[in-house]
Amino acid sequence: MLLVNKFVPIPKKRLLANVMSSSGMNAVLNMLPTWSGLLVVNYHRIGQSADCPFDQNLFSATTEVLELQLKHYKRHADVIRISDLDDVLKRRTGKSVLITFDDGYRDNYDLAFPVLKAANVPATFFVATGFVDRPRIAWWDEIAWMVRQSKVNKLPGSVWFPEGLIIPEQDRSTALGAAVRKYWTLTGNQTELYLNDLAKQTQTGRCPAELAEKMWMTWEMMQEMSNSGMDFGGHTVDHPILAQQSGKTQRREIFESRARLIEKLGIEPQAFAYPVGQAHMFSAETKHLLKEAGYKYGFSFYGNYESCVSVDPYDIPRCAIDFNMPQSIFDSRLTLPQIFAKK
Repeated sequence: MLLVNKFVPIPKKRLLANVMSSSGMNAVLNMLPTWSGLLVVNYHRIGQSADCPFDQNLFSATTEVLELQLKHYKRHADVIRISDLDDVLKRRTGKSVLITFDDGYRDNYDLAFPVLKAANVPATFFVATGFVDRPRIAWWDEIAWMVRQSKVNKLPGSVWFPEGLIIPEQDRSTALGAAVRKYWTLTGNQTELYLNDLAKQTQTGRCPAELAEKMWMTWEMMQEMSNSGMDFGGHTVDHPILAQQSGKTQRREIFESRARLIEKLGIEPQAFAYPVGQAHMFSAETKHLLKEAGYKYGFSFYGNYESCVSVDPYDIPRCAIDFNMPQSIFDSRLTLPQIFAKK
């Protein structure tokens, strides 16, 4: 019997991006005032993901791709710093891009920083200070490690997964996504129990602590970057889902991380990025605490751009730069962010 590959339709947004790119429409539209405001792009890790035993979805680009992307930003927009935000948000004209990195991975210093410096492009790094002070495996990376290393192909039914969780040998990405999303829903006193149970059920044990060696930037690295024109902002101490925490825990995470940045880098950080950053992962209370702590801006992470028409300074949208993002989507995002920056 002849097997024919099933036709998979191209999503409408990608189809439009392909047409815009191949027809030269992007080049024409980039010369026109097709939009104004602020596009905030977000990266996590830089490098090759293939050999990483942790969350490979965190990789945003290689150094070569990052270099090309920076040239694209500079060619078609004003690349700004956090200190420019007041003016950009008020004037409502021009195309501005703010480049951000989350979490504080070591490759931000080893790989991203040299490329940014060579291109004379500023970026803002949102750092979870607890990983710098006490290097360890982040919860999402540990979940990825356990699922990827799992010695079983199905977890039994449990309070976490009533129907169990299938972890096929061939592709464990779906199971990993489910395991991470479950963590998002847990309150502070449940998270460690969940990780312990996952370690037991996958028969991997907890991820060895020594694997965290050289995973995170050091304060000395960040000081060098700050001295070279890079900005730093808050991202909590331990990267919890803030909306799942008590007010007391949220306060500690927000205030203590800011105090640590002030102490170690000698800066007054103006911006904060909510961990994971989906709309339901921070609350009105979270935003109030940011303002009380001294932050002027809070960045979310669920897509879109800031048109600057009606600005909530504590919910400035960001869009992800993904490792496997088609070039046509990347190009079109800066041409029409009102379409291509949305999820």
